[in-house]
Amino acid sequence: MDMFLRNINPIAVEKIDEMEKEKKISRQDFFKSRLKKKGGLREIKNYEKGKKEKL
Repeated sequence: MDMFLRNINPIAVEKIDEMEKEKKISRQDFFKSRLKKKGGLREIKNYEKGKKEKL
């Protein structure tokens, strides 16, 4: 799936580019890892929340 980001603050893009260079990864890989991490954390929180509600 392709995603397009628009209207991003140029300063934020510069900071992201700096982080990419430090980690030696592409911008695409940077965003992909962040989205996976964020989505994974949300799933864990929802699972734990559901688990607590059942008790």
